[in-house]
Amino acid sequence: MVEDTSIMIERITFNHSEWLWLIAILVIIYTLFLYYGKQDKNTSLIDGLSGTSTRVRHPLYKFLSSSYQQHSNSNFTTITIYWLILVLLVIALSEPIQIGKKLPEPPRQRDIVFIVDTSVSMVLKDYTLDEQRVDRMSVVRATLKNFIDALKGDKVSIIAFADTAHVLVPLTSDVHLLKSMLLRLRTGIAGRGSAPGDAIALAVKQIIKHKRRHQIMILLTDAALPIGSIKPIQAANIAANADLPLYTVAVGADTYSAEEKRKTGLIYHPADRILLAKMASLTGAQSYLAGNSVSLQTAIKDIEQLEFEQQKTINKYYRHSLYQWPLLLALSLLTLFQVRHLVFNRGKSR
Repeated sequence: MVEDTSIMIERITFNHSEWLWLIAILVIIYTLFLYYGKQDKNTSLIDGLSGTSTRVRHPLYKFLSSSYQQHSNSNFTTITIYWLILVLLVIALSEPIQIGKKLPEPPRQRDIVFIVDTSVSMVLKDYTLDEQRVDRMSVVRATLKNFIDALKGDKVSIIAFADTAHVLVPLTSDVHLLKSMLLRLRTGIAGRGSAPGDAIALAVKQIIKHKRRHQIMILLTDAALPIGSIKPIQAANIAANADLPLYTVAVGADTYSAEEKRKTGLIYHPADRILLAKMASLTGAQSYLAGNSVSLQTAIKDIEQLEFEQQKTINKYYRHSLYQWPLLLALSLLTLFQVRHLVFNRGKSR
């Protein structure tokens, strides 16, 4: 029981502890009252007057009735009770609270915008799955599907870009809508080139309209030979100014050794990791290389976990207000004292 009581006391704090200084002032005043009250009681007959503050006790004091002493004791009791009431009121003003159990963590709620490259380079097959060559777009689409399947509380948007950028899916938590629209995410739906800067600017414009929850952007591209009216670095600065982290995932290999041996009619370009890393760093985010299908899924999961860790706030606890108890005790003492005073005066008048 002693340990439980000490733990309970340790968990009591005050919202306005500055009021507690008033108790120290009251204690000083009360101590002075006791000291000078005692001095008055011990004062005896003094021969001669040494000053204007000298008190002289009457020689016939001992023959007086005890009513004066009773009155003096009554005044002492009254002041003590009023002092105690004031202390209780000061404690109530300081708003004492008891810290209870830890509150459960709130559900993760974020706005995640996937900016997906659909340029012609996404048909390149530099991924291997079950010893078969797989194109970049198929791997990206499968990774996004796995992410959407595990969606809980987050809202997701998909922006497809090539020569131009378009919002394929606005921010939504509708898993069925996201899956159905994901089937339309194909190479060439927005042209042949790659304008990541325009796509990032469009994403920032869309996401700041809903600046209520935690928001991030994830760019999935090889960043090879970028075009567009807005350069990638300029777009990253736009995201940084809007305080939006831009994670970049380099889709495809980063060396020419992964080029498919058969002729495809396309000039092979590996992912530009240096450019993507610089873009991410400008927004305080990180960059990843998705050299294979597993590493692409790992990159998405790592981004998700990293953002979750950054979202963690200071632990919060249940807080129980206690100010009503000293306030109730002070009012009870005041009421009882007044009732006692009225009863005593009524009995005395009779």
